[in-house]
Amino acid sequence: MKGSLASNSTALVSWQLEGNGRSTWDILWPCLTTIFACTWTILHFGVWPRNMSSRQIRLSQLRTAILAILAPEMIFLLAAEQLTDVKRVRELCNAAQNERDGEVAEPKSWLSRHPRPLDKPQDQHLHHIDLNPVNTEWSLSQCFCIVSNGLAVQTQDEWIYTIRYAEMKAFIQAGIFHPSDFRDQDIADRAKADPFAKGFAILQSTWFLCNVIARWVSALPVSPIEVSTVAYVVCGILTYAAYWHKPKNMGTSIKIYLRYTRATLPAEILRVTESNPKGWVHLRARIKNEGWLSLIWKTIKRPYISTNGAARMITGDEEYNTHLAEVLRKRVLFIFMVTFVASLFCAIHIAA
Repeated sequence: MKGSLASNSTALVSWQLEGNGRSTWDILWPCLTTIFACTWTILHFGVWPRNMSSRQIRLSQLRTAILAILAPEMIFLLAAEQLTDVKRVRELCNAAQNERDGEVAEPKSWLSRHPRPLDKPQDQHLHHIDLNPVNTEWSLSQCFCIVSNGLAVQTQDEWIYTIRYAEMKAFIQAGIFHPSDFRDQDIADRAKADPFAKGFAILQSTWFLCNVIARWVSALPVSPIEVSTVAYVVCGILTYAAYWHKPKNMGTSIKIYLRYTRATLPAEILRVTESNPKGWVHLRARIKNEGWLSLIWKTIKRPYISTNGAARMITGDEEYNTHLAEVLRKRVLFIFMVTFVASLFCAIHIAA
């Protein structure tokens, strides 16, 4: 009985040095480098609040990095959730933009002074220049920037307000924002994209997968850690696909400067911004220094998934009921997709 169990089980061996076969280091090194490359490149942090200390930023980044190593399927869940919100935000922004462009703004209205280009060239040398905005459609990169807290307005009295994507409809209809105010190139200039790191991750993952597949086809043994690393590669590919248009680690938000102070904002915009007083921060505000224990506790208890969904951009009961079925259908599809990926990740680990 003991002999049959021993013959059907995998033999356990200790650390192996160089010999006729692969050493333990030959197995661990490509696995560790592949896991590191996959987890590091898929981390796309948003814009941190201006009044957030560098300690708290580092702790938040560390928490997300640990989650990416222990549960990469959760990072894919967050990426897929954000991609769903971004697509929904893009639809609503384009609808609000089309509605805004179809309206005839009053020449003397404050709403027309910010987004509208010069009505008439004030210099004779500008007659040959087209002053009309070219881009009238919101892109995925712009909506990713908005969802990542990368868009803000600054008043004349140096108050900065970070725009929540649920408020974009009101700001667009008010004529404050236009797609030509910040281009995809402006967003890419703020992002910290590293082509070398992305190229290394792609080459390392491709080489690792080819190596594992070649050993499997040749009937050579594949170690459990190599099988587990394949799961990281799969989650990394799916997460990177969801974050394809998202700017990576923008340092600061893109600011749209207004010709008004915080107190003299129009009533509609003032109502929207004052409903979120934490969104306001002064340009010269001092950052509060807190102890490590307090910061660690705040970092741990802060939720990963925000409940402020894109459906909140819809105002009015009739409009909400119209889009509710579509939102629920997409939500069910999203839950099914995430459950499938998480189950696949767990199945690969169980097989290993």
